[in-house]
Amino acid sequence: MEIALRILLRLLALGMFMGAVGFIFNPAGMEADFAVRALETHGMGTLRGDLGGTFLMLAIFTFHGSRPGNAAWLAVPLVFMLAVLFGRIVHIVLDGLTDPAIRSTVIELVAIAILEYARRTLATDNKN
Repeated sequence: MEIALRILLRLLALGMFMGAVGFIFNPAGMEADFAVRALETHGMGTLRGDLGGTFLMLAIFTFHGSRPGNAAWLAVPLVFMLAVLFGRIVHIVLDGLTDPAIRSTVIELVAIAILEYARRTLATDNKN
């Protein structure tokens, strides 16, 4: 079970890393998938820095937390994803429920569930 959970975490980290690479090296190609748009050249810097950097940080901490003895590091992407979920809930309340909002919320809830389950399970496994 522990090995499968570590593999799942690494796949999650890989997805986050792919998002980071996309935003850092091809932000224009990521605009449609994430419903964002850079209005000027410095907007590309925002996509590269803010979104690309965020996905990169999530990937690094998720990957690091997947390693034996490092489950506590999963708290970093977990708390971050909870903050994103809070923003998503505010969006739904203020702007209305849409199919893309549902899709994003489900993805965030699944990521939160995986991160929290792994954080608890792997921390327990490391103590044995």
